[in-house]
Amino acid sequence: MRQQIIAFLLSVTILWSTIYLNNKILPQNNSAFVDYFRQHVFGDRIACASLWDRINFTELGFTGSPNFGKYAVAMYEHLNWKSSNIPPSPINCSACTNLLLKEVVRNNHQIPFNGTWLRYVINKTTDRYHFHPRFCSFSEKALTKRYIRRCLAKKNIRKIVTIGDSNSQRLMGAIVRILSTSLDRCNHVARESRNHKPNPKYYLRNVPFNLSDVSFHDYSCASCASRRYICPYSTTGKDPKRKRENHNLVLEQIANTRIIDDGRRIKVKLGQFLPTNITQEFLLRDYFRAEHYPDIILFQMPFLHEIYYGRVRSPGTTWKLREPLKKLRKLITKYVPSTTSVYWLPNQDICESDSRASFRNPLLRESIDVFSEEMESILGSPSNNIFPFFDLFELSRPIKSLHLVNDAPHMKEEWYDIIAKYILELHCNS
Repeated sequence: MRQQIIAFLLSVTILWSTIYLNNKILPQNNSAFVDYFRQHVFGDRIACASLWDRINFTELGFTGSPNFGKYAVAMYEHLNWKSSNIPPSPINCSACTNLLLKEVVRNNHQIPFNGTWLRYVINKTTDRYHFHPRFCSFSEKALTKRYIRRCLAKKNIRKIVTIGDSNSQRLMGAIVRILSTSLDRCNHVARESRNHKPNPKYYLRNVPFNLSDVSFHDYSCASCASRRYICPYSTTGKDPKRKRENHNLVLEQIANTRIIDDGRRIKVKLGQFLPTNITQEFLLRDYFRAEHYPDIILFQMPFLHEIYYGRVRSPGTTWKLREPLKKLRKLITKYVPSTTSVYWLPNQDICESDSRASFRNPLLRESIDVFSEEMESILGSPSNNIFPFFDLFELSRPIKSLHLVNDAPHMKEEWYDIIAKYILELHCNS
């Protein structure tokens, strides 16, 4: 430990001397630069730094540290609150929790997004990104097997569901990748065919029915399809004499391309499935109750589909989202049990390679603002199980290298891995 401290102090001294002599890095912000190094936490936890607004860090080279000796770090632009009357504040090192995000929404009347992006370049070959929120910290470098299994046991998590379009599908893919390395394995057990249409047999798999009893129609999404995974794993606890316990974690992506729609209608009573003309009522009231109700539901809001194909296709039409958002909010508060944690995820921005990005991104921003206004009362309330997440539209904008140039609505795989990790870590911290 003493040798590590000496090595760290020596590396800071050398780097500080370089800055002083060359006067190239942070010539007017040396105090914040010192704070950054002073508050770094090495080892298995990512740094929690004290950084102030309007400080433009350039690329920094780390030398001499046993953990960061071959890293380079770039500080991306700060994501500040839109409201100018909120003073800048240092990054807080306390763990991010869902109740803390509720408090931010309650105090600032908007979904949080301010903070700083870090880029770690490992051995000059591999980029890694990490986001420092302004008011809390995601500290785990990786969600280890021990961390995940302890969280699943503590929270009694048996089922995680994502609901949304192809971005939601990619998010579930990231969750599967993370949990496949932490659990024994994750097996793909069922999926719809990718033919633009929902498959009644997928949803009514344990109920006899005739095609005339239901009406399922187009997703308007070529890559959207519902699918299920089962991740078996075993635990023994701290006592080596304790009998090994076997568990199954169910992961499911539910394809959904509208806030409220009639794409999956049940015309007559089919076992526990009651008649309904609303897809979201079918899912929340009946489909999820047919088996173990999800412990976590991640709603990826399908604003991109509302803009591309739905209600919001021209400036000044985002008000059309208010009524379906109100209906969805009522369905969730009515049917989702208090034991289920619901998280809302806005869309990331559209890559500028899209010829209409300059037109569609403002609509997407307006849609998220309407969502924030309509959902503020429940997202900020400390007494319910409905939680906000970060404004992914604003978080994604500085990270141009993670956008897909030839697939503007989507991001590279690493983006979804980052967001999936933060969602799981947020829930486990709470």
